[in-house]
Amino acid sequence: MPIDRFADRLDPDTYSHDDGVVGVFEVSPDDDDALWISDRLFQRLTYIARAYELHALPLLDDPEPVVLNRPRCEAVVDEIEVVSGLLDDPLIIELAQSLTDYLVARLRRATWDGTVTVEGD
Repeated sequence: MPIDRFADRLDPDTYSHDDGVVGVFEVSPDDDDALWISDRLFQRLTYIARAYELHALPLLDDPEPVVLNRPRCEAVVDEIEVVSGLLDDPLIIELAQSLTDYLVARLRRATWDGTVTVEGD
């Protein structure tokens, strides 16, 4: 199998200068803790979720901003765990961990009743 031909797909440098990014933020894309993800890697994550017929994670790959409340954040975290557990893809596992950490930080606030926005360029 010609694996070497596709080795760049698992090289973080391949995505480090992507023009297309997905922003994940609580109030504004200018938030200090906003999370910025390569659009191509984010699509990889959502396409795999779609292939497994998951529900919440594929909805994030929308050209319009997607707003997640607490129950949606919980569903996305659960689905990220499913997808990342299926793969031997270090880039997706790293992306999944970053996104999970971001969402769980909000969910741990017992009184958090806010939203998280996921928005592509």
